[in-house]
Amino acid sequence: MCKAGQQQQREQEQRELSAEDAWIGKLDLKAFGAEIRELGKTLRANQGKADDEHLYKLVRWQTGFTLAGLLTMWMAPNPFTVICLSTGLFMRWAMLAHHVCHNGYKDTDAGKKFGYNQLVFAVGSLVRRIVDWADWIYPEAWNLEHGRLHHYSLNESADPDVVELNTRYLQESGLPRPVKYLVVLFFGATWKFTYYSSNTYSALLHSRRVREATLKNDEVAKARLQKEALEARMMTIFSIFDGSTPSWWSTSSFLLNVIMPFLVLRFVATPLPIYFLLGADAYRNAVVNLLLAEILTNMHSFLAIVPNHAGNDMYRFDTHCEPLSDEFFLRQVIGSVDFAVGNDVIDTFHGFLSYQIEHHLWPDLSMLSYQKAHPLVKDICKRHGVPFVQESVFLRLYKTVQIFLGDAHMREFPQNALRVD
Repeated sequence: MCKAGQQQQREQEQRELSAEDAWIGKLDLKAFGAEIRELGKTLRANQGKADDEHLYKLVRWQTGFTLAGLLTMWMAPNPFTVICLSTGLFMRWAMLAHHVCHNGYKDTDAGKKFGYNQLVFAVGSLVRRIVDWADWIYPEAWNLEHGRLHHYSLNESADPDVVELNTRYLQESGLPRPVKYLVVLFFGATWKFTYYSSNTYSALLHSRRVREATLKNDEVAKARLQKEALEARMMTIFSIFDGSTPSWWSTSSFLLNVIMPFLVLRFVATPLPIYFLLGADAYRNAVVNLLLAEILTNMHSFLAIVPNHAGNDMYRFDTHCEPLSDEFFLRQVIGSVDFAVGNDVIDTFHGFLSYQIEHHLWPDLSMLSYQKAHPLVKDICKRHGVPFVQESVFLRLYKTVQIFLGDAHMREFPQNALRVD
């Protein structure tokens, strides 16, 4: 189609936009992108000692929760111990590992001198993983699946974490509605183990196989692997048992590298001293407290993470766009949602994931920078007419469950109506 024809088609689609999408036809994308890009440069240039001190404070909080849980886990199962153990694990992932693995502190003293950067934190050896971030998730796999695939293909088919696509099995299952709710509850209580551990590791194994094909100049194999990845969508623990694992999958490698280290450390080695010091009953109490904390931290992280990009007011995209382009910045805003913000206590409850829009605009900034950026980004969006969604995390959970069940659907972005010149 010639340029005149494309322009005519775009103008026609702009006239046909729904009321919810009318802002797209009026947007000056270039001006919006320029403001967002300039703000990012300013925020990055101003990072330094204050960001490190803020990080160290949150590390102390996380350590305090963890120690309080560990020192009381010998007691009969109780809310205090369970909440402390759960919160310590939640903060270690959502706040510390998340932002450090995105290189949010790479250029500060925390990153340069103390290992709070992607090349050191939790990677390279089992010791670093245990010391920095012991969890069901393999750090190198997380850096790829989340840091690259999710962040730079947000709400596209190549994004491994699109809730609407990943839950089609449930939407189309024909199960009674109460059973569907139970399925959602089950995954909410186990999702790090049943979904994230395997899905992130599958992405890592897939990337290694693609690299092998690339080195061999085997374009046919590469195309087959990419096609299989899109068709498979996700790899859960249950895929191992129903025979639906992809061709690049290795169960033995998964168990050895991902599952066993954390399983042994968390549920065997951690409570074992209690057995010798206080006896079998205290040891059983410790194991039960750890198991209850595991369920709670799964539910807490599910609440704070899964609704980040789901809901009937979030956009999905049929095409890919250039990273860090004007359209890329736009997609991060209209494909993400912020929660309640205000101070470090509120933000810690949300794992600092309440700044999801700001984080997706600039993944490699500090948690303090996101607090500073929030009102500024909100103002830019308001002036340019770009929807900035910010709601209670509990309301967003409700909207996410609607997507799980198929009661609501995400918005399809009318790509041709966007004025990019």
